[in-house]
Amino acid sequence: MLKGKKILVILVTFEEEKNMTQFEIINNPSTWNVKLKNFRGIDCYYSYEYGNLFAKKENGRLFSAYFENNQTKIFYPFIKRIVPFGNGDLYDIVTPYGYGGPFIEGCEESITEFYKYFSDYCEMNHIITETIRFHPLYNNHRWFRNIIDVEYIKQTTAADLTISLEEIRQNYSNMNKRNIRKAIKNNISCFVAENNLENISKFVQMYNETMIKNNAADYYFFDENYFIEQMQDTNLGKTYLLFAKYNNDIIAGTIVIVGQEFSHYHLGASKSSFLALKPNNLMFDFMIEFSKSKGVKLLHLGGGYEENDGLFKFKSAFTNNNNFEYYIGKKVHNTREYNKITNDLNKLYDVQENYFPIYRGKIKKKQFV
Repeated sequence: MLKGKKILVILVTFEEEKNMTQFEIINNPSTWNVKLKNFRGIDCYYSYEYGNLFAKKENGRLFSAYFENNQTKIFYPFIKRIVPFGNGDLYDIVTPYGYGGPFIEGCEESITEFYKYFSDYCEMNHIITETIRFHPLYNNHRWFRNIIDVEYIKQTTAADLTISLEEIRQNYSNMNKRNIRKAIKNNISCFVAENNLENISKFVQMYNETMIKNNAADYYFFDENYFIEQMQDTNLGKTYLLFAKYNNDIIAGTIVIVGQEFSHYHLGASKSSFLALKPNNLMFDFMIEFSKSKGVKLLHLGGGYEENDGLFKFKSAFTNNNNFEYYIGKKVHNTREYNKITNDLNKLYDVQENYFPIYRGKIKKKQFV
C-alpha cells in the first residue's frame, strides 16, 4: 500500500528479479524535459509548454505521471482541476486539448501495475474523476480497455506523407481537385507567415469570425496571448502560421504544429466573404506540401464536429480516407463523492446526463412552478 497524502516518487525493488519500478508525479518543467529524453519520437502534444497552455485554459495545474520498470516506460500528462459544486478539496483530471493519454514504450503487462500506482495517487489526492483524450495515431486506448471505460467518439483523418507529393495529389477527390484549380485561377497564393504580433493578430481576427459563424462553444475561443504562446518552439515541436492571400488581403490561415514524426493541423480560420474563391482547399494542399518538406510521416487533420459530417468529408478529400479512430477514457475514482455531487445537481439543475463528468456538462437551473 502506498503511504502519504501526496506521492512524488515511489521506488520498489524486487531483489530476486533485480527489477526496479519507478512511479513519479512531475510538475517541474526541467524534470519534465529530462524524462521526455527517455522516449523516442514522442509527439508534440506531450511537451510541457503545450500542456501548460491548456492548464491555464482549464484553470488547473499541469502534471505528468512517469512510470518505469525493466520492461516499460510510460509518460502521461494531465491537468488537475478543482471540481465545481464540490467541497473545495475535490479534484478531477483531464488530458490537454488535442490528443494524448499515456505514451507507452514497452509491454501491455506493465499497464496494470502502472495504473495501480496512478489510482492510488488519485485516491490520496482527492481526485474523483479522470478523462483521457487518447491519441488516434498511437492507438493507445487499446491498452486501457480492461482498466477504464473506453468510448469511441469519431474518426479522424491524416495525409500519408511517406508517398510522393504527386501521388498524394492524385488521390484527392475530384471535387477537391476542381476547387484547388479554381483557387489558383482566382490568383490565391499561400505562404508561411512570419511569426510576429501583426500576423498573429490577423489570424486571431479571422479565427474569432470563424468561431462566431460556427456557433462554437466558449471553450474554443482563445485570447491573443494564447496564440502568442502557442507560436513558441518547444523541445518536441515547432508551430507555423500559414496564410492564403488574395490581392492584398489575407483571407485564410492555419496553425500547424510540426513534431518529430507527425504534423498536426491545430486551428484554422477564414474570412466568410472570400469562401467562394475556395482558399481553404488551396491552403490544405499547401499545408500538406509544407509538412512533407519537414520530413514527417503524417499530417493529422483531425476529425469533424460529429462523425462523418461536412468538415470531416472536406478533410478526408485530401487523405484518400486514411482514417483513424478517436477514443476517450472515463474513470470515476471516488464513486461516493461523484454520486453525491450528481444527486445534489439533479435536485436543482437540468444536466446533460450523457456528459462526463456530469458536473462539467451544460447545467441549467430548474424552473419550479
